[in-house]
Amino acid sequence: MLVFKKNIYLNPLRPGNHSSKIELHDEEDPSPLPFHFIHQALFNSQGLFQEIKAIENRETSSRLEILFPHASRLGNADVLSDLSDQLFTGLIHREIWFTMNCYHLCFLYDCLLDIVEDYSYNDETERLKLFPELEGQPLDFNRFLLEYFFNTTFLIAPERFNQMNSDERKQLLRSPDFGQDFPQLKQFSDPEDPTLAKVINHIPPGPEDIALKKLDQNPYLF
Repeated sequence: MLVFKKNIYLNPLRPGNHSSKIELHDEEDPSPLPFHFIHQALFNSQGLFQEIKAIENRETSSRLEILFPHASRLGNADVLSDLSDQLFTGLIHREIWFTMNCYHLCFLYDCLLDIVEDYSYNDETERLKLFPELEGQPLDFNRFLLEYFFNTTFLIAPERFNQMNSDERKQLLRSPDFGQDFPQLKQFSDPEDPTLAKVINHIPPGPEDIALKKLDQNPYLF
């Protein structure tokens, strides 16, 4: 299970099962159920890389740049496929909690952004197929990011980030309400994730960067 700012497993919607949408739907929240949203985005990426691996001529850089505008700067199809595998496996693993680094979050951000664009440009019928819990209304991606991502600092321009001093960088580590919402997760806010500067400066990940970090206990329990 993947650790986010808020627990995405509290009210998961099983893929393909829309029978409980009324029970779990929040009319005041124009964002999809978090587990369903993330599962669909990563499931799509799994299908994409299976398709790429089946192609003999694997000249896919232009396609990757379109689908993964940020993560494609971090490596080729093999690297992104490994990130996809790690995240999808971690998402559906029900016995172990995993924390993500900036490589994982950058890749996941692009996966989510792709499905947001797909949803936004579709008609109501297709929207209902994709996220029935939204009942066809616009998807508020910014709200979703604020509630579930610790931050999106990995998207900052390298020129700006590299000119910042240590105190300025600390202000970027977590969202302002981080400690108030989940004080038990403060262990993840300091020190700075060493992968942050690597992602911002487009340095390809090593095997240790691609692997998720296992936790010994549920991080949402005091």
